[in-house]
Amino acid sequence: MTWVNIPLSTQPNQTFGAQLDGAYAQITLTTTDYGLFADVIYDGVPVALARLCLDRTDINPNRYLGLPQMLCFADLQGTTDPVAAGFGTRYLLLYGTPP
Repeated sequence: MTWVNIPLSTQPNQTFGAQLDGAYAQITLTTTDYGLFADVIYDGVPVALARLCLDRTDINPNRYLGLPQMLCFADLQGTTDPVAAGFGTRYLLLYGTPP
């Protein structure tokens, strides 16, 4: 599998769904004074709660809970951590297997 880009709006706080490996994933992104945090519920099971989103760092560390691939943000212009203003352009939310 290659990377799949999950589309985002530029809202600092958002909840959306995506089909990942044949099951529904609900992803909630929350921006705080301490950074961007993600909650991921995959096929009805919480697989990541209040995970700090850092550049190229896996949000899904517990694959045994069901979500089988890496989920991470990638900065296309450097190595800074994601912020909402750059969602979809500078910062991509990617799912899959790294090359």
